[in-house]
Amino acid sequence: MARIKKLGHIVLFVKDPEASAAWYCDVLGMERVTAHEGIPAVFLSFGRRDHDIALFKVPDGRALGHHDAEHFAFEIDGDLDALKAFRAGLLEKGVTVTGTVDHGISYGIYFLDPDGHQLEVFHQRVGPDEEAKRMLGEIGAIAVPVDLDAVEG
Repeated sequence: MARIKKLGHIVLFVKDPEASAAWYCDVLGMERVTAHEGIPAVFLSFGRRDHDIALFKVPDGRALGHHDAEHFAFEIDGDLDALKAFRAGLLEKGVTVTGTVDHGISYGIYFLDPDGHQLEVFHQRVGPDEEAKRMLGEIGAIAVPVDLDAVEG
C-alpha cells in the first residue's frame, strides 16, 4: 500500500461560508480561490496549493465547533518573534485566544474561529523532522502554559 505523503486539506462545517472565509483571509492571511453556490462552500489557500481549507455550510440541525476534532494546527512562516506578532494580531482583531503553550519542540497559540473550531498556530523550535520526532518520543506530548512575552527568541 502507498504511504501517505502529507495532509492535503481540511474541510470545516461553518454557519456562513462567506463570513467565515472573510475571517480566515483576515486572521490567517489566506486567499480566496473559489466559491461553489450549489453546495454552498468557499475554498481558501495559503498561496501554494489549490486549496488548504474548504468551508462548507453546516447542514440544518448539525452542531458546529470542535466536537469532532480537538484542533487544527498551522506552522507559522517565521521565528518566535513572528509568532509573538501573530498573537498580538489575534488580540487586536478580538479573536478568542484559548491558550499559549510550550510543547517542548514548539510554541503554540490556540484560538477559536467564528464557529468555535479551535485552531493552533505554532513555531517549530526543533527540527528537522527526525530530531523533532525523537524529542517528542522522549518528552511526550506536553503542553505547559507559557507567557510568550517572557520567552527570549
